[in-house]
Amino acid sequence: MNVIFRNLPHPKLLQQLAKGSLEQIHNLSRAIRLWALLRWLYSDKGYAALGDRFTYTDWRKAFFTETHQDEKQEDIFKHQDPNCVCLKITRQWLLELEVPLDEWLDSLQKQIPLSNSDLEKLLEERLFAQVRKSLQSDFALLVSRNCLQTVNNLTGRSKYYCRVEELPIFRNAEYSHKNLTPEKQAYVAGALGMFSFLDPAYPLLAEEFSEDVDEDNHRVFLYVDYVVPESSPTQDAVDDIQSELQEIWESGEIPPLLLTYHSAHLNQIKECAVYPVCIYFMERAKYLCAYGSTPEGEINWHKYRLDRIRSKRIETLSWNDPRVPQLLREKSEDDQLPTPNTVNAKLKEAWGCDFYKEPALMILRFEQDFHQRYIEGISIHDTFCAIDCEAATKLIKQYTSNPEHRQAIPGFASCQPLFSKYSRSNKSCFSPVTGIRFMSTIMVKNPSPRFACFSPVTGIRFMSTSPSI
Repeated sequence: MNVIFRNLPHPKLLQQLAKGSLEQIHNLSRAIRLWALLRWLYSDKGYAALGDRFTYTDWRKAFFTETHQDEKQEDIFKHQDPNCVCLKITRQWLLELEVPLDEWLDSLQKQIPLSNSDLEKLLEERLFAQVRKSLQSDFALLVSRNCLQTVNNLTGRSKYYCRVEELPIFRNAEYSHKNLTPEKQAYVAGALGMFSFLDPAYPLLAEEFSEDVDEDNHRVFLYVDYVVPESSPTQDAVDDIQSELQEIWESGEIPPLLLTYHSAHLNQIKECAVYPVCIYFMERAKYLCAYGSTPEGEINWHKYRLDRIRSKRIETLSWNDPRVPQLLREKSEDDQLPTPNTVNAKLKEAWGCDFYKEPALMILRFEQDFHQRYIEGISIHDTFCAIDCEAATKLIKQYTSNPEHRQAIPGFASCQPLFSKYSRSNKSCFSPVTGIRFMSTIMVKNPSPRFACFSPVTGIRFMSTSPSI
C-alpha cells in the first residue's frame, strides 16, 4: 500500500522541515515548498507520475511542463505557460491542498512574529519558481529528514531517489546552533557559502543555519581560481561524483573503484582500478587522490581531476575482481590500505602537489633586496629554508657534476653578497641533463620570460626580482 501524506502545514511541522527560524521569511517559504513537494510525491498523482525510483530529471519532467527551464532564474520568470506549476503562487497551493487559509494564517502569526505585509508577500510568491540547484537542494533536505531515500548501485551518474515506507513523525527538535544569535547564524552561513565549491554539502549545511545572509555587510571574502564553470553541467557532474565518493567513505566499507578517466597528458581515455583515499583542491581544480592502476599503466598513487572522470557512475569492484591490481589486493589483505594521513605526510615531504613523484633538491636564488621585501618571514613549505652562499656552492657541486653546467648557473662563479640568499626545497619540473626537478614560476604573478630567466643547459629557473610580483 502506498504511503499518503496529507498533513497540513502547521507551524511545528514547518519548523521541523525548515530546521531554522521561521521568522526568516526565506526559511518559511522553503518549508512550505518542502511540504507541498511532500504532498505531491506522496499523493496518488505523484505515484502515477513517478515510479518507485526516480531522478531529479524524472521528477522535473513529471512536475513541470515540457517548456519549463530551470537553469536561470530569468528564464523561469519569463515562462508563461499557464499549465506549468512554476506560475502557481503559494496561496493557490494552500487552497488546492485544502488548507483553511484564514485559520492557518492566524495560527502562524500566533507562533511566529510575522507582519501582514510579509505574509501577503509570501502568499503571492511563485512557490516553485526556483532554479535547478535550489530544487535539487530541496531533495537533499528531504533525504536528510528521512522523507526520501537515495538509491545506490544503479547505472548512470544521476542520483536516484525513492519514497520511504514510513514517513517520520515531525517533532520539535533541538539544534546544535540554538545558542547562536540570528546574526551569528547568518555569519556562519555566509562563511560556509564561500567554500561551497569545495563540497556540495556546504550550501545545504549553510541553509540549516540561516538563509538570511547579509551580503552587503559581509567584509571577508575568498576568491579562488576554479576551472569548473559555476552552475554548469560540468559542475553538476563533479558534485555528483564527489557526493558518491563521500557516501562510499561514510559507509565504512571502502571498495576499489573502476574509473573511466580522460588523461590530458596522454590525451587518451583510460580505465583505472583504484582505491579512493581523499579529495584535494589544488591547482585550480578538485582531485581524487587514489592508489592503484594509473593512466600510464603503473601501480602507484595518482591524482584524478574530478571533471575529467568520464564514468557515467562510479563503479565499485569486489576485491576478487581480476581488474584490481595484485599489489593493491595485497595491501587490503595485510590491512595496509592508505589513508588521508598517508597523503598529508607525503605532501609535507616535498613542495608540490604531485606527492607520488620522487622528491629532489631545488635551489632558488633571490637578490638581497628582493629577499628582504618579499621572502623573509613568509611560510612556503616545511622544507623551505635559508642557506648561505658556501652551502649553496657545495650543493650545486654535489648535484651538478658537469663543470660546464655549473658555470652556466648565474652567480655560481662569484658568490657575491647580492646573491647570498638561497632557499632549499623540492621540485616539480624535470631537467633532463641533471636529473633534478625544479619548481618553476614560483612567487611569480602572470609569469613571462621577463620575470624568470631560464638556463637551457641546466634546466634551472631563477626567480624574478621584479617588485611588481
